[in-house]
Parts: sequence; C-alpha cells; structure tokens
Amino acid sequence: MTRGFHRFSLTHANSFIACVFLAAYLLFQIEPLIGKYILPWFGGSPAVWTTCVLFFQLLVFAGYAYAHLSLHYFSAKNQSLIHLILLVLAVSLLPITPSVSGKPADASQPIFSILLLLINSVGLPFFVLAATSPLLQAWYVRVYPGHSPYRLYALSNVGSFLALLSYPFLFEPFFKLGDQTLGWSIGFACFAVICGGLSWHFRKLACVGQVCAVPIAVDGERLLSEHLTGHWRWFLWLALPTVTSILLLAITNQLCQDVASIPFLWILPLGLYLISFVLCFAETRWYRRRWIIPLAMLSTLGIVASLYWGGNINLLGQILLYCLGLFFCCMLGHGELFRLRPQPTGLTAYYLAISAGGVFGGLFVALLAPLIFSHYYELHLGLLACYGLLVAVIALDHHYAMDTRSAKAYWGLASTGLIGLCLALGFHVYQLSASQLEISRNFYGVLRIVERDADQPALARRVLRHGAIDHGFQYLDPAKQHLPTAYYRPQTGVGLAMTYFPRQEHRRIGIVGLGVGTLLSYSHPGDYFRIYDINPQVAALAQQRFSFLKSSLAPFEVVVADARLALEREPNQDFDILVLDAFSGDAIPMHLLTQEALALYIRHLQADGVLAVHISNRHLNLEPLLRGLAQQQGLAFRVVRGKVMDDDFGLYRSDWAYLTHNQLFLAQEAIASQLDPVAENGRTVIWRDDFSNLYSLLK
Repeated sequence: MTRGFHRFSLTHANSFIACVFLAAYLLFQIEPLIGKYILPWFGGSPAVWTTCVLFFQLLVFAGYAYAHLSLHYFSAKNQSLIHLILLVLAVSLLPITPSVSGKPADASQPIFSILLLLINSVGLPFFVLAATSPLLQAWYVRVYPGHSPYRLYALSNVGSFLALLSYPFLFEPFFKLGDQTLGWSIGFACFAVICGGLSWHFRKLACVGQVCAVPIAVDGERLLSEHLTGHWRWFLWLALPTVTSILLLAITNQLCQDVASIPFLWILPLGLYLISFVLCFAETRWYRRRWIIPLAMLSTLGIVASLYWGGNINLLGQILLYCLGLFFCCMLGHGELFRLRPQPTGLTAYYLAISAGGVFGGLFVALLAPLIFSHYYELHLGLLACYGLLVAVIALDHHYAMDTRSAKAYWGLASTGLIGLCLALGFHVYQLSASQLEISRNFYGVLRIVERDADQPALARRVLRHGAIDHGFQYLDPAKQHLPTAYYRPQTGVGLAMTYFPRQEHRRIGIVGLGVGTLLSYSHPGDYFRIYDINPQVAALAQQRFSFLKSSLAPFEVVVADARLALEREPNQDFDILVLDAFSGDAIPMHLLTQEALALYIRHLQADGVLAVHISNRHLNLEPLLRGLAQQQGLAFRVVRGKVMDDDFGLYRSDWAYLTHNQLFLAQEAIASQLDPVAENGRTVIWRDDFSNLYSLLK
C-alpha cells in the first residue's frame, strides 16, 4: 500500500466516524418517533411499542444480511455502487410521515397491520441506516488493515443511546409530530450526502486497487471464538443476543403493564440495553466477570422481589429494580458476546448473528409468547436462560481451565444458584396461575379474573384485573349482584350523572371502556347504551363471568374497536351522557384526550349533554389537561372528588370530571354539593393529535 494512499485514506477516517454515528442516531430516533405517531391508531396499547421493536429488529437483520451478502458476492466497486443506488431510492421516499390510510379498519390483526404500515412508511430508509454500521465497519478494515472495527460498533451504540435520550427531552416536548418527521427526513438527507460521498471515495480506492480483498487480523489478539467449534460459536452468537432481547422486551412489558406505561419507560430499558453494548464493545476493561456476575445476581434478586412484592414498592423503586436487573443481565450477555468476537474476517457474519438473535427474541416476545403463555412468563424464562448460558460459556472458556477441586466447587455453586432461581421463579408462576379464576392474554395485555373474600359471603366478589389495576367487580351474593360497585357507585361522579341527569327517560348513553359492564346497572327501560372497547377479550369476559350485561333493562351494543376510530366513522350518536373510562389504568390511550378527540365527543353529544371522564390515576394528574381542553371549547369544567365508603374496602376511590354546557345539570343540589369549588381554576395543558407531552401530567 502506497504512502500516498495512506495519507489520502486517513483524511477520510472522520467520514467513517461521522457516518456510523449519524446512521445510528437517526436509526434509533425514528423508533420512538414513529412509535408515538402510530400509537393512537392502534388503541394506545404498550404492545404497539413491542411490535415496533420487532419491526426494527427485523429490518436491522435485513440490513446486516444485505451487508454480509454484499461483501461476499460483489466486488468492492459494486458494493459501493449498490449502496449509492439504495441511498438515492431512500431519499426519494422522504418525508417518512405515515399515511392516514394506514389506520386500521378494525382491531382484529393489529400486529400485521402495524408491520405493514411501518414497511410502507419507513421501511427503505430504515433498512439503509441499519446496513450502514456493518457495511462501513467492513469497508473500514479494508481501508485501514490491522485496525479493530469494534470501537466503531461501540460508537454506533453511543449514537443510538444519545438518540433515545434526546427524543423525550429535546424533541417530544417542543415539536409537533409533523415537524419531527420533517426534521428527521432532513437529517436523513444529510446522512445520505455524507454516506454517498464516502461510498464514492471507497469505489475510487477500489478502482485503483487500494482496498484489501480480505481484512487483516488485529496483531496479537487471541480470541476465545478461535478455540470453539463452528456449531458452538454460532449457537452462542445467536443465543446470547436472543436472551438479552427477550429480557429487554419482557421487562419493558412488565414496566408498562404493571408499573406505568409512559414513553420514557419504552426508552429507558432500550437505552440501558444499548449502554451495555457500548461498555462491552468499547473497552475490554468494562466487563470483568469478578464484579459483573455478583452485581447481576444481586440485581436479579431485586427483580424477583419486585415480582413478589411489587405492590408494596413505590413507582421509582420498581423502575429502579427492574432496570438495574436488565442492565446487569445485558452486561453479562453482551460482555460474553464480545469475548466471543471473531477476527475481522468474520465481522459481518458475527453482526448478522447478533441481529438474528435480536429478531428471535422479538419474535418470541411479540408473537409466540402471547400464544403459549397466559401471563408475562417470558421474563422468568429469560432470566433462567441468561444464567444458564453464562454457566455454559464459562465452562467452554479454555482461558479459565480449572483443576478438579475448582471445577467441583464451580459446578456446585452454579447448580445451586440455578436451582434456587428456578424454584423462586417457578413458585411465582404457580402463585399467578393458582390464585386466578381465569387468565387470558392477547395483544392488549393480560386480563385476570380473581375472587376475593370468599370466606365472607357479604363481601365475596369477583374482580376483573388488567395489569395491576382493578377494572371493576361484582358481588357474588345474588341479592347484591345488581348493585353498581367500585368506581361507579351512586356517590361517584358518574353515578351522580346517571342518577340526576335532567332527562331520565329514553336516554342515549355512550361508554368508552366496558370493564365488567357495571354502568348498565343504571339502565332504565327505553334507554340505549352504546359501549366501545378495543379489547375483544374484555367483551367476552364481561359476558361470561359477570351478569351486568345480561341483567340490563335497556338494549345495548358493544362495539369492539378503538373508540376514537369508531366515533370518527359513525354518524352522530346524540348521546345525553358520554362516559370516558379509559384512563384509570396505567397505559392511558393519549389519543382520546386531544383537542381533536374532544371536538369529536362534542359532535356526538346533545347540546345539553354531559361528558363524564374518569380521571383517577396513580401516576398522572389529568385535571390540567381536561381543564385546558374545556376552556378551549367553552365548556364548564367541574370535578367530583371520590370518597372511600366503609364498604368499598378502601380500594376504589374515584375522581370524575364533567365537561358540559348544561348549567341546569350542574346547578342541581345533589350535584352542586359534590363539586370541588376550586377545580375549575388552575394550570392548563392542551394536547393535539400532533403534540402531546405526558411528562407535563406526571404527579
């Protein structure tokens, strides 16, 4: 290699760094951006994010496969030419704003609808970005023989982490979604210019024979992978990232379903997952078994404690325990994965295996686990697999050869630890399954039917739970089964509205959120109830396990669809009362609380109608938002504070807000005496379909 080439190529080293960093940044900024964009179209379920992650993993695998095959089947000149063509095609598809035609007509096949929508809107640009890191690293070791490419891989993960960190703090709070997609598209165009220029220079070097055909091994580097058979090497390259991917998605599900579903809790686990890649691949000194393994074991005990006693641990404590456990388990998996790295000749195959492992983990959590597990048992399986693989890798590590006594001690400790973890997790699975009357799981989460106080006939009741939230109950005593219970008692805001609405005959009542159907206990002959719920399993359980629907005195219809999408398609319903009861859980559907959504509700209400909104929430204060929306539409905003009654078992205090033009309704003594006199004044927040910031409502 000539000295002139050496000087020429060194001037482009910064181009490799900039291109790899920018590609990773754009790659991971589009994930929360596009996930938030389409979240309202699929009911606001946390599973939308899981499906988005699966899509991104599939495209990353496709990009890595393209890089691997391109390097093996095309000359250096043709590699750069093909990549230039892909860059031009990707730029031609900008901007990446999803088309409204992608909104689903029904909620029956959300996963495949999401995947198809993402392919149409961001597929090719994302594919090109995903291919950039492995392809440029392979070019780098051909331009700079003898240099290690793995710091570029660590740099790409730094870019990914910064993208995730910047989105919720710099972009989401200050820019509309349309502005975000436009800004991202401009960023991609800049990336395409840099990457295109680098590709063109690589082609010029290849034309004059100044690119190595085969990468040169890093001098003096002895690698564990060289001592393993091909089968073991490929198995571990696939298994380790599969397990960390399972843990990432399983813990994200656990946080969003049983703790709180906010975008930050989508991003935080993924950020920690990426940091573990950065630390393990940037410097060998960051991963040391002697201190990472004990820390991982301690943090795993924290996860087990959260599974058993999460109800007694506050929000911050649960987030901390789950995230620490994820981080150190990922350090184990990715640290061992880096120890198994190949020489540069096997670079793209190695990255292809890592991306395939991510896909396997995503497919397992998003598609297979809901079919074979009735609860989120993939977390339990992931933890066991993590430590089982660790034991296997250490046993295969020829650098840690042990004498007979040490081997016996090691296998004794490893076996004891694995058996203990298996028993702890197995007993938790038994507790979950044995204490439930019925468990069902689908795209929208886990629903459980439990019976409480069975030994006290007067208090015995059947409860529907979604995640950590009770969504209603019914007494088992036949004499009390007709009573409105939980959040819907006569003293609550919705109970007062049902009882004292000025017109008590031939009412048309809309309900968003079926629960167990409790509000039908307020039905009168001649009324009509129209109920919207996105989860078909809720409708099935309300019919099969509870009798509120069967005992209704009025005709009713249950519309299994996202309420916002259904109301957009339907003619005016002329509701007297419209009840929004979709926000007491942790995973609130944000698209039901925008100014466009409120305008839609007003269209479906009578001029004197009442919008009653259930605003009880453990983590969010919804009052500023509803106050702001009411003021914008010229509606009166009032709040009825819940009171815990003696027979409520201390569980079901509920706050309700009224938004209405009907002053006659509000002026009634029974209503006026229960209104909070100061609730109509205070801070205001307004969300739009293209702009919402959940952090402004955190308690």
